[in-house]
Amino acid sequence: MAAVFDGDPEPLCEIFLDPHAEQFVRSRMFEALAMVTLRGELNRALATRILRDAFMEIQPQAQNFVWFGWQSAIAMLGLSELKTLVKKAFDRGFIDRYALEFGHFEQDLRRGVERLGESWRPDDHEYTLFGDTIDELSGWYCFSERYSEDQERYRRHAEANFISSQPLENPFKSIGRNDPCPCGSGKKFKRCCLAAVRLGLFNEEVAFRDEARDR
Repeated sequence: MAAVFDGDPEPLCEIFLDPHAEQFVRSRMFEALAMVTLRGELNRALATRILRDAFMEIQPQAQNFVWFGWQSAIAMLGLSELKTLVKKAFDRGFIDRYALEFGHFEQDLRRGVERLGESWRPDDHEYTLFGDTIDELSGWYCFSERYSEDQERYRRHAEANFISSQPLENPFKSIGRNDPCPCGSGKKFKRCCLAAVRLGLFNEEVAFRDEARDR
């Protein structure tokens, strides 16, 4: 999204404010907003207003991974004036303390302030734009034939598990959340295909249970 940004933040806002959108995708749209702002493609004052207003507009007003991206964008931009709002989000339990503590946010915020206007972690490919977005995505695991085959296998496992109550086989059990993603994107597993796998498993299980209920 950052690579194809055309100056209009509305598409990003529509996604991260949509309570029905996948929470990991919503989270990343906040960071995309910060990325284009750091690149000078979006007015900083406008980005600040969007992030401030989002505190009241994000649904649910409860723990959800979308809040992780919200606080991350604020830290990336060094927006100290929004620190109080982030503290409220932590105090209200909107941000999972297992994933992040307020002290970690403060560390990231200090870095954002000290390097105001600089690219976020320039040595980290996670925040580097693609050359050609379509060419880049075409090689990602979640868009590959292997992904489709794996999803079908997960669906069969989910169906068997629903019937027999046997545990699902996890083909990624040896991969840590912070390990490099096996798809080769260069991103951490939790930031890349783990989210896609979680979403695929969740959607397949929900669909199967709905079908079983209807029957």
